[in-house]
Amino acid sequence: MNFDFTKIVHGFIVDNLDKVLLLVTVVCFINLLVFITINVKLSRLTKKYSAMMKGSDGKNLETILMEYAESVRTVISDISKVKERLSSLEKDALSAVQKVHIKRYNAFEDMGGNLSFSMALLNGHNSGVIITSIHGREESRVYLKPVVNGRSQHLLSPEEKEVLEKAVSGGGFLE
Repeated sequence: MNFDFTKIVHGFIVDNLDKVLLLVTVVCFINLLVFITINVKLSRLTKKYSAMMKGSDGKNLETILMEYAESVRTVISDISKVKERLSSLEKDALSAVQKVHIKRYNAFEDMGGNLSFSMALLNGHNSGVIITSIHGREESRVYLKPVVNGRSQHLLSPEEKEVLEKAVSGGGFLE
């Protein structure tokens, strides 16, 4: 038994020629649809790629990215300088007057109008001065008492103690 494969295939094709031609036509049509679909997608992708590479103002993407990278380096440098300056300003701010409290009062019972006052002026380290003005009928006196770290080496009146405590605690400005 000798099988000749080519004779068998040839016989099958000849016997079923109309079906084989129909099958080849369908496969060719499917291939044509796939080809058209791929070409349409490739055309869209090519347009998007060209637009992306063209960028704004006629620059290509590489030029835009290089300019962006340079601007980022500049901004980083500027931020570093701002941080240094901010650190310096924060140190300076600790020395500036930050906490103030004032109390007006009558130093003498026979006088009206709350013309006497005590005022605490403190920096970020709770150091500064207490200024007190005592107003009387015949004279007025002004006292200045230094404060270091929230304490004074001088004897403080009750009003001076109060303004110092309120200034240290940040309890408002005026009483």
